[in-house]
Amino acid sequence: MKIRKNDKGFTLIEVMISMVILAVGILGLAPLMVMSIYSNTYSQDLTRATAVAQDRIEQLKPLPNTFFAAMPYTETTNGIDGIYDRTVRVDDTSTDGSVPVGVYRIKVTISWTDKKGMARSVDYYTYKTI
Repeated sequence: MKIRKNDKGFTLIEVMISMVILAVGILGLAPLMVMSIYSNTYSQDLTRATAVAQDRIEQLKPLPNTFFAAMPYTETTNGIDGIYDRTVRVDDTSTDGSVPVGVYRIKVTISWTDKKGMARSVDYYTYKTI
């Protein structure tokens, strides 16, 4: 019988070392996946909050000016879509000197608590002429 000295292929140790290197590399990507999922959830919440604010702004803009007779006009709605709270404030020059004469400033604040328990809020502004 002949003994082969130049066998080709991988030894068991080489395969095990390469598997350890691959496992360490994959474990390094795990935190990126978690952060990506959280960021997608926050983005979805923010998009829904924007739609809730835009809906109310579109309802307020065509209303007659007499609707805002008492300044500042404020309203609060809680539990929209189960998680959002909406606060609306309308100012004119009599309640806020930074608002030009003949203009109403509409501010809509949407607040919610995300799935991690962190309080979030976002403000939207628009203007309506008299």
